[in-house]
Amino acid sequence: MMFTSAIKRKISGSKSVVFTLFLLTLIGICDVSYGQLESPRDSMGYGKFEGLISPLTIPLVLSGNFGELRGDHFHTGLDMKTQGKEGFPVIAACAGVISRVKVSPYGYGRALYLSSPNGLTTVYAHLQRFAPVVEQWTLDKQYENQRFEVDEAPLRAFAFEQGDTIGWSGNSGGSGGPHLHFEVRETRTQHPINPFFWGFEIADTTPPLLQGLWVLPSSGSTVNGSSLPVRFNLGDGPIRIKGQARLAVEALDRLDAAANRCGVFRARLTVDDEQWFEWSLDTLDFSCNRDMNAHAVYDLWERTGEQIHRLHRLPGNRLPIYQADRLSQIIEGAEGQSSTVSIDVWDIHGNHSASEWQLLFQGKNDETREGQVLNRYNQSFTARNGIASAEIAAYTFYEDYAFEFEPTEDSSLWRIGSMDLPASRKIKVKLPVNGELQGASSGVAVRIGLDGKPAGSYSGRIRNGMLEFSTKTLGTYQLQRDTQGPSLSPHKRYLGPDENNLVIDGFDELRFNVMDELSGVESIEASLDGQWILMRWDPKRQRVWYELNDGKHLKGEQQTLIVKAVDEAGNRTTWKGTLLVK
Repeated sequence: MMFTSAIKRKISGSKSVVFTLFLLTLIGICDVSYGQLESPRDSMGYGKFEGLISPLTIPLVLSGNFGELRGDHFHTGLDMKTQGKEGFPVIAACAGVISRVKVSPYGYGRALYLSSPNGLTTVYAHLQRFAPVVEQWTLDKQYENQRFEVDEAPLRAFAFEQGDTIGWSGNSGGSGGPHLHFEVRETRTQHPINPFFWGFEIADTTPPLLQGLWVLPSSGSTVNGSSLPVRFNLGDGPIRIKGQARLAVEALDRLDAAANRCGVFRARLTVDDEQWFEWSLDTLDFSCNRDMNAHAVYDLWERTGEQIHRLHRLPGNRLPIYQADRLSQIIEGAEGQSSTVSIDVWDIHGNHSASEWQLLFQGKNDETREGQVLNRYNQSFTARNGIASAEIAAYTFYEDYAFEFEPTEDSSLWRIGSMDLPASRKIKVKLPVNGELQGASSGVAVRIGLDGKPAGSYSGRIRNGMLEFSTKTLGTYQLQRDTQGPSLSPHKRYLGPDENNLVIDGFDELRFNVMDELSGVESIEASLDGQWILMRWDPKRQRVWYELNDGKHLKGEQQTLIVKAVDEAGNRTTWKGTLLVK
């Protein structure tokens, strides 16, 4: 068999993975049929590629698609429903070897990365468990490293043919319910590709829902008399613009078999029969996936959660999804001039919706911007207020910006920028401490939401009377002291007359409930008679557990059990007692 060019391509991961893929090609396990992947851009692309099969054996119903707007990112795969249950077989979409095994309490949870000599890596996330040989390898690694989290490339070749069971569907990590998250990536770059290009059988005759046009006035300008963004439904108009404005479209897609909200694949803006802007979600790039916040109208997205896409590209937006991409395109006209704006949206199956609006221009705005100094987005900047500071690296924001940095009137809160300003990089903040934080070595900066309740927390060290922390989320912050360790308690099913003496009779696991209300749980560990045991961790369910199948306990003997939980502020809670497994 010829040594094909596909094998020569650099495969991400260890050298053993490359060699194993070569061996698989030689023995005929993998079908090298792709060669150099071509971009499906400039065509609808559905069914363009061949060689992958569905990773589930049940009918495919989606709860999320590629390119859907999510919190701080585009969704990079397909979320496949599993009928509200766990435990469905997950099969290899293409032959290959496991190039990465990842276990985390967050994100993808339990995930497998299957690399093939065709230049693709398929990813299977939120799994309940892996194929037995990979599951045992993972367990051995967890005990070897004495750590729940795993993120390694196996040196041993775990090879699977197309259609083999590589795991079972679950609800691990950041999953909001049982489902399989499935991705297709180009192995060389790890850039995710829209899986729909492989023509998976999913019923879709429903056109995208083009919900409306958003007109975003520039500072000092107005739209129909308003200085705030205005939404126009289909058929609304005319739209009167005094000064300058930019445009955005609100649109979503739905498939035939489910009512879940999905994202559109492609959008085009035409002004007076001239194409102004176009994008399509064929590939993405993890290194700039957070720039979704520059593609969406961030303040509207944060406030409404609607799929609102800019029809212009901010200067700092690095996303590789644009064809016609006039930067920060301003629309304006002389008084009395009119223009026709046309918007087309497609889903990846070719279903199409379109609408148009009439714009009437009322000349330049009469107001001038006063008192607002904009910082250049491509230059570093340090905001200062007394001894307090916020260090902002170049390209943290996507366009020139104003940055508010001051305490509130009663000095109990700090305003750190505007909550509708998205950041792509962390801002290093130093704030003076007082009250209960004086003399402490650490503290927590709690972000306060619009409802006045905590919306996130960031732990930091206190040095020279200043709390130092980093954040990508702007808004109003309150400094607090966290001296309380996580709450940690065994499930009541194991309790006997003495709550420190646990008995397992008829159950296959030992479960503890764990949570931390302020800074959050950072780590969990446990031991039996001084020997480390694995505690699986599911933060969304606020539980950790030891599975008896690990076999690290002595059946019928009482042993000393110690479980420790540490929060992000370094506070520790320890539970100590005995365990008897009958």
